[in-house]
Amino acid sequence: MNNINKVKLIALTLSIFSSVAVNAVEIESNGYTFGFNGYINTHLVYVSCDDNPDNVAGNALLCTGDDATSVSNGYSPASFQFSAATQKNGVDIKAVFAYEPGSTDNSAFNGGGDNKAYRAFFTVGNEQIGTFKAGRDYGVFGIDIVLQDISLSGVGAPALVTTPLNTSLGGAGYGYIFTDRLSQLTYSYTKNGLSGAIGVFQPLDPVSFGGNGFVGDSGSKTPGIHGKLRYDFDRGFVSTTFLTQSVDTALNDYNATGIDLTLVYNIGDTSLLASGFSADGLGYYGLLIDGSDSAANPRDSDGYFIQATYRFDNTKVGVNYGVSNIDLAPQDTAIQVKRQSKFTLGIYHTLWSMVTISAEYSDINAENHQGGEIKNQAISVGAALSF
Repeated sequence: MNNINKVKLIALTLSIFSSVAVNAVEIESNGYTFGFNGYINTHLVYVSCDDNPDNVAGNALLCTGDDATSVSNGYSPASFQFSAATQKNGVDIKAVFAYEPGSTDNSAFNGGGDNKAYRAFFTVGNEQIGTFKAGRDYGVFGIDIVLQDISLSGVGAPALVTTPLNTSLGGAGYGYIFTDRLSQLTYSYTKNGLSGAIGVFQPLDPVSFGGNGFVGDSGSKTPGIHGKLRYDFDRGFVSTTFLTQSVDTALNDYNATGIDLTLVYNIGDTSLLASGFSADGLGYYGLLIDGSDSAANPRDSDGYFIQATYRFDNTKVGVNYGVSNIDLAPQDTAIQVKRQSKFTLGIYHTLWSMVTISAEYSDINAENHQGGEIKNQAISVGAALSF
């Protein structure tokens, strides 16, 4: 598999199916409820690339040189989800399979696609005993901030606009780390507005987008652990999540860890959000992506993400701003990325409870440790259908 296809495959995980399937099909038969829903989106994206860039190693796929356009998938992939649910002895049982390939491919006759993103899991439980999940699904760490990002209905930060990936980055890498899909065993419980989750998952292997991070086997000596604690109240919620896994290599061993805190407060039709994270060896836009230098020494990272939205009738307007900071590791040089920031302004209008028309403007910046930078500005318009 060549490097571009590897990046495409990794970027498939930098997406999430978030839209509510308001017209999902459900069929009752022999004590089972079978469901089907889906989501499809496409956006016209124009990016003003930096024609006088500095070298910012490890930046989140910004463009340089001539300006570029794409007709491509947004932050959420195309997705088709199937489910089967039943109840046995008072216990709810549900199985889910979701195929989430996105809708973008550069190659003629779809010859270069790596459309392998999927989820497959089942849940067992009820309100009294909690819920046990087994299989491949979105992880616990970072899930609440991802679900709040306005660019789930749009684009946010594009990724390789000249050869677009199957999803954009949204705000991943600009104030938070994306949750990713994980093979997991997770238990969750909710009571009186307080909910918690704890579980184990298959550790991920380190990868690199910038070409200056360690790439290799994580060792998988022990499972990763993730967890979440959340309190919902009348006007919003507050939550914290964490993740830790060991990375054992021939060069160095360390624990990749991350923790975040997210607060949402609603005032009428206005919603305010503030979130922050701190991580060690975990990366800064995707789990274990550029989380360490070429000798497997972990990089520290932290950041914050703020957002405000206002809804009137079927239209939502929103603005957000996010920053991620990345410290140098022992093998890094001063051209390594130090800070990434993004400002996004968006408007989203829903028709017939199924179609969302969106328009966004994003200003994106990556700066290295010696003051050099790359700047992009992106404008997108698009449409999405949920069913």
